[in-house]
Amino acid sequence: MKKEIPNKINEILNEFIDGVNRILGDRVKKIIVYGSYARRRL
Repeated sequence: MKKEIPNKINEILNEFIDGVNRILGDRVKKIIVYGSYARRRL
């Protein structure tokens, strides 16, 4: 059974993605996240 990502983890991921995009701009094609939260399981 999949669970939702906790709000705090989601906020941190969004901040990370925004920061990477701000620094690297169009050079970023994708960001791959590994781990149990990436698979949306706890």
